[in-house]
Amino acid sequence: MKFTLMSTVFLAAATSVFATPMAPVKRGVNPSQVLDFGVARGKNPTGTGDCSGLRGIKIPCSCPPTRADFINSLNANVKAGHDIHNPAVPAPFPSDNSIRSQITRLQTQISSLQNLRGPGVGCPAVSTNWNDKLAQLIARQKRDDGEDDHDDEDFGFDDEVDDEFEDDEE
Repeated sequence: MKFTLMSTVFLAAATSVFATPMAPVKRGVNPSQVLDFGVARGKNPTGTGDCSGLRGIKIPCSCPPTRADFINSLNANVKAGHDIHNPAVPAPFPSDNSIRSQITRLQTQISSLQNLRGPGVGCPAVSTNWNDKLAQLIARQKRDDGEDDHDDEDFGFDDEVDDEFEDDEE
């Protein structure tokens, strides 16, 4: 009887330990899934701290950061689940290669870049070619989802509102 009671207590304790949900493990990013900046740092300095970014737009000469510094910052953000310097901004970094995941990773890269040294204190997106890449991915996702590129002509109004708008034009 004593043995049965002790084994029952042990079994119950072991079950409760294994039934306790474990917190998800935060992992670092795979550097091969981090896009290159597409813009050279320190290009055409003006002497006032500005250099040329994408399409000649002026950016700080310190932008983009070194790849190593950026990946370290991105890793910290992803492990925390949000931008370290701007906690209201989530930092997901899915590892699969779906278009949606590529879009999410790129959005996280952009927010990490823009919040590199503080909330809104980092490098502008034009210090990379990522906005162009993001637009391409979103267009590809729309095509894959069967969305028409002209869906915005409806403006999201119901038919009654659309009819009223058309009457005003006459």
